[in-house]
Amino acid sequence: MPRRLLFLRKRQSIATRLFVSSAAWSLAILLIAGVILSTLNRRTTEHAFDERLHVYLKSLVADVASPNDSERSDPYSLGEPRFDLPLSGWYWQITRVDREPNEIKGSTSLFGGRLLSLAASNVKAKAGELREGYATGPDERRLRMVERVIDLGEDGKFLIQVAADSAEIEQSVTSFNWALGFTFALLGLALVATTVFQVRFGLLPLSRLSAGVGAIRKGEADHVSGQFPHDIAPLASEINLLIDSNREILERARTQVGNLAHALKTPLSVIMNEASAEGGPLADKVKEQAAIMRDQVSWYLERARAAARAGSIGASTEVGPVVDGILRTAAKIHGDRAIVFDGQTTPGLLFRGERQDLEEMVGNLVDNGGKWAATHVRVDARPAEPTGDGRLYLCIHVDDDGPGLPEEAWTGALRRGARLDESKPGSGLGLSIVADLASLYGGALTLGASPLGGLRAELVLPAA
Repeated sequence: MPRRLLFLRKRQSIATRLFVSSAAWSLAILLIAGVILSTLNRRTTEHAFDERLHVYLKSLVADVASPNDSERSDPYSLGEPRFDLPLSGWYWQITRVDREPNEIKGSTSLFGGRLLSLAASNVKAKAGELREGYATGPDERRLRMVERVIDLGEDGKFLIQVAADSAEIEQSVTSFNWALGFTFALLGLALVATTVFQVRFGLLPLSRLSAGVGAIRKGEADHVSGQFPHDIAPLASEINLLIDSNREILERARTQVGNLAHALKTPLSVIMNEASAEGGPLADKVKEQAAIMRDQVSWYLERARAAARAGSIGASTEVGPVVDGILRTAAKIHGDRAIVFDGQTTPGLLFRGERQDLEEMVGNLVDNGGKWAATHVRVDARPAEPTGDGRLYLCIHVDDDGPGLPEEAWTGALRRGARLDESKPGSGLGLSIVADLASLYGGALTLGASPLGGLRAELVLPAA
């Protein structure tokens, strides 16, 4: 199976699978039933038509088998006027086959033509040398024919044939097939509509469950609520238990991280204070290393807190108010440089995560842009292009009109502690913090050239 077809097959929803399978089976059954009914109708129509021909055949057999000519009725009059009309499509023929040349009598409608024998067409005989089948008439029309061989002993052996135009059979069969097709088409549409209703009604609990999980993901609900059928209710209960367990684990993790931060920072502060009081080269070295330890502890503790927040279920933050607040704060911080901070956010855009983390990521990027910008920093937040995995993402662009960075430095600028210009204030942790936080949420931070002429920071995050 081609990969694309296999992918599409995997991507099909349960509703689509149920509808397609049910509709396909229903249509297949209707098609098979239609073929069977059409075949049975043809056989029934042919049998009824043959019965009419057998009446004339029996009359001719009785005429031929009469003991003497005086008792025979006129074989040229069977009560059917079409036997007397030339090439009418209705014919009879009596052939004596035990003499050479054969003696042949025929209806006026043959108009000098002859009927071919079904035996010559390899039609199998039934009981009593009786054959039924199709043959070609004198005018190349398709005929339905019955024939029988009777042996009168010394009086001779005769082949008696009666044939009629098969158009009557075909017309009856065609009319039935059209009526059958129209009826089955209506029935098929009714079955398809019924299938749609059944699938939608049957999967309604799953749709409600999906909506409940979606509400939790967007932060609109804490648990899956509502009544569910007994075969779906355990799944809803397990989801609620999983959410509660996740929150308990995150709460314990936050508590432990806070305890660890207090346990480490207090001794480090004591060491730094004691070293400051002593003075001297050793004290300076102790202060330097203790400061490094403090920064490292702060870094990893903050990363642990962020990881705990990123693992929370149901948190969502509206992007617009966060971006507006950061832009106002940045304008005040850099007010002495007359830098313009503006932005545009798609209304209703939601970040699937904690507000504190979004503020830290966007705030770091805007602050970095403000440090390097000449006159302008612009923030653009909008939904990202759809991805193949079906997840929703948002994209935040932070552009400045500063000097920018060469392409080979874009990746290196995201490393922890990287400072490309020592003249600018900072620890070199801002961009790396943003990159790590984005990664924890399943997003990414990339650098590139800005349309404003400086650096563009592109932040991709999960959307709610």
